Amino acid sequence: MTEPSSRPTSFGLLLRQVGDGLVRQLDATMAEEDLGIGFTHYVGLKVLSQLAPCTAAELGQAINQVPSAVTRLLDRLESLGAVRREPHAQDRRALQLVVTDEGKALWARLKVRGDRIMDLALGDLNDAERDQLFSLLTRVRDALSPP
Repeated sequence: MTEPSSRPTSFGLLLRQVGDGLVRQLDATMAEEDLGIGFTHYVGLKVLSQLAPCTAAELGQAINQVPSAVTRLLDRLESLGAVRREPHAQDRRALQLVVTDEGKALWARLKVRGDRIMDLALGDLNDAERDQLFSLLTRVRDALSPP
């Protein structure tokens, strides 16, 4: 257990510090896979494992990334054999993204790593506190979301 640090000067700064800490920890654990992947690949494969088959535009919207960043992400995942681009079932002008068996196996490994980081981050909270934190942050997120 770590000693509590001073109270953050603002809610926004606290959220930034939490987000930065999670990204730093996830980048470090993804680097241990020695595949040249990090946080962005983790998030991309996580979303694809739930959303695919989908288009690159749908993935970009889901992870809040611009098309060029999505292309770089997909190029890396495709080079690892985790994702395949194939003709879209309904729109012959478009491609859809499919998670391969290799991608599913990679996601299973990355999920274990990610779950460890989440457990580290939330380790000082009991179940009721975790539920309350998720509930409060969900309300804040929803208040900031467009109608």
